[in-house]
Amino acid sequence: MASSTQIGEWRRHAYAAVAIRIAITSDLHVDHHADAIGLVAEAVRRAEPDVLVVAGDLTADDALLERSLATLRPSAREAVFVPGNHDLWVRKEGPTSRDRYERIVPARARAAGFRTPFDGSPTELFGHRFVGVTGWYDYSLRNRAMDGTFTQAAYDSGNFGVLQWADKLRIRWPGVDGVLLDDPDICTQHVASLGRQLARPGELPIVVVTHHLPFAELCTVRQSVPWDFLNGFMGSQRLGALIAADPRVRLTVSGHTHFGKDVTIARAAGEPIRAIVSPLGYPREYRYMGLTLAERVAQRVTIVEL
Repeated sequence: MASSTQIGEWRRHAYAAVAIRIAITSDLHVDHHADAIGLVAEAVRRAEPDVLVVAGDLTADDALLERSLATLRPSAREAVFVPGNHDLWVRKEGPTSRDRYERIVPARARAAGFRTPFDGSPTELFGHRFVGVTGWYDYSLRNRAMDGTFTQAAYDSGNFGVLQWADKLRIRWPGVDGVLLDDPDICTQHVASLGRQLARPGELPIVVVTHHLPFAELCTVRQSVPWDFLNGFMGSQRLGALIAADPRVRLTVSGHTHFGKDVTIARAAGEPIRAIVSPLGYPREYRYMGLTLAERVAQRVTIVEL
């Protein structure tokens, strides 16, 4: 009779043999270019992936969010969505960002046919487990070489010179007592949620989807003012440490930064992790580069095979 160790090894080899083709994109910002959704859907359809992963930042308009996801959904056999900070923007009255994250956005995404691991739903597709959270930021990915320039008070307020981090005006995330949480405390909730998802037993290889960045290697550092102020709001080292500690994680998909990245994250134990950001971004960004929207879409729908 085979030992439990032998059975575990057989399972790992069996799961490793299951190939999966994933299409990745994020930061579609459909309020700024309505034609993007159709172009992305067609690019994904041509690639014939098993799973489409959209790592957040479509729109804060609920109806437009659902319509956009519904347009994307037929382009792949399965689809996974994790919201970005822009998807959680609110006004002073009405639902909070936490309401949007826990109730409104997952309901809209599920209605469009997307899987929503960020709400705790188990998501196992084609021999892989997909987990995810928006992620948030705690200023730990800031450029520490510029701590003398960008103070903690500046990060707390989101203000530096002419820069105003819009989340400070558009995000309202209350704790259980109704008191609004600051960004590091919001981040703590997301890290805890991801930890619970990763703690589930099983041998399936894992794909982690976050909107905010889990690794400093995904940031774009220029050693310049005011640019590097923005890196304080990119993500959290705590997300990366949690992910790197799980040997089952093979791939991370993120958004938020509008720079495309594909990096390898080494870790003390286990195989390296591939970390990808493939954002569409704003029209001014690709037009500045002399690209059309169609050309930008062709660049920013990334195909990965595991």
